[in-house]
Amino acid sequence: MSTVDKMLIKGIRSFDPENRNVITFYKPLTLIVGANGAGKTTIIECLKLSCTGELPPNARSGQSFIHDPKVAGETETKAQIKLRFKTAAGKDVVCIRSFQLTQKASKMEYKAIESVLQTINPNTGEKVCLSYRCADMDREIPALMGVSKAILENVIFVHQDEANWPLQDSSTLKKKFDDIFSATRYTKALEIIKKLHKDQAQEIKLSQKDLEKLQILKDAALKLRQCITQDHEESERLGSKMQDLDRHIQDVDAKIRQTEAILKEKRKLDDQVATKTAERSALFKEQQQRFEDLAEENDDPDEDLRKWNEQFNARIAVLQDKIKKSNRDIKDIETKSNISQQQINKYNGEVGKLKKEAEIYESLKKERDSTIQELYRQHNLGSLPKTPFSNDVASNHISRLNSRLKDLERNLDEKKKSMDEELKVAWNLYGDSSDRCKEVEAEKRAKLEIQRGTMARKKEKENERDKLERDISDDKMRLIDQKEKSLY
Repeated sequence: MSTVDKMLIKGIRSFDPENRNVITFYKPLTLIVGANGAGKTTIIECLKLSCTGELPPNARSGQSFIHDPKVAGETETKAQIKLRFKTAAGKDVVCIRSFQLTQKASKMEYKAIESVLQTINPNTGEKVCLSYRCADMDREIPALMGVSKAILENVIFVHQDEANWPLQDSSTLKKKFDDIFSATRYTKALEIIKKLHKDQAQEIKLSQKDLEKLQILKDAALKLRQCITQDHEESERLGSKMQDLDRHIQDVDAKIRQTEAILKEKRKLDDQVATKTAERSALFKEQQQRFEDLAEENDDPDEDLRKWNEQFNARIAVLQDKIKKSNRDIKDIETKSNISQQQINKYNGEVGKLKKEAEIYESLKKERDSTIQELYRQHNLGSLPKTPFSNDVASNHISRLNSRLKDLERNLDEKKKSMDEELKVAWNLYGDSSDRCKEVEAEKRAKLEIQRGTMARKKEKENERDKLERDISDDKMRLIDQKEKSLY
């Protein structure tokens, strides 16, 4: 709590400018008494002037407040007020205000010439003097005391000519109470808080919209990344499958060549079968002819006939062996032909399947190329070579798209973090503003209660004053009656 210790007065009203008049204020109470004109009111005026810089009422701009130079027999009078007090923090401070009143040819000129604050350095113990303008001093002293200027003027150091301000009109009274309770300042603060609350709510809405847009972009980026990953995996799978198909095609080509060789051998065997069949038919005809010839009588000797018969039987045996061998060869060739035909049919089916897979692969390659072109166009990644792309070129483009996607995700994460921080700050400010609004509303309600209580006390005082006036009137009437009775 701030307290007043001492005050020095020189050259103020009836105080001599040459003498140093010092008054000490004792705790907890100091009574100032004296005859009329002794300077009791002047002390209160000096306290008010030192703390607020406000001249007392009816001071004619300070000319009647400073000691009259004519009384001192001088053309110029210098006045000074020194006030020593303890601040709210318990620090000793001396306030010095100096004035000057000069007698001109036709008028007197008042001037405030110096305003100084004097403190003691706690480290060195030396006095430190700071010179201020009057306006700065008027703001600095109430701040050091921890009391507003309105309270110092209207509550603590009230001039006797202004002591009846609670009985003034309602507009003046409202202004006084607003100044005392700093209602105007709190109203402005409340308006600023409401405006800040509105701006922050708008910023929060905009931030939420931006966050929603960023979330949409993030979802699209994630979906795009999934598509690129799937396409990359599909491309790798198709590439691996294409390599397998190439190897399979090579195997099928080898089998086809092998089958063609088998077919060639089959045709050769077929020719051989036809030749052997023709030979067998010729031999059969020859044998038939010989049997027919045997039916005829032969004049050859028996020895020749037996010899020829043996040769013929040997020849028949040889031919039968050849026929049997030819039949076996024909069966073997037919078996091999059937097997070869089955293999050919199987290879033809595999070739058709491979052609279908090759068509699907080409379709997927086209889809991959079109997807790469679309992504490049959407994200302005530059020009592309003509399609179709080779696997190496497609892999390079997919790597570039993955890099671009990572950059987008990184930017999105950074923006999201920034938006989260801004949103957190905005919500904190919103919470602080709401708490401050509640405090201001509570203070406002408390001040309104105090104002209503003051108005009620004012009403009571007015009622007491009316009652006293009626009592005084009654007493005067009784005195008049008594005087009249004493006269008669």
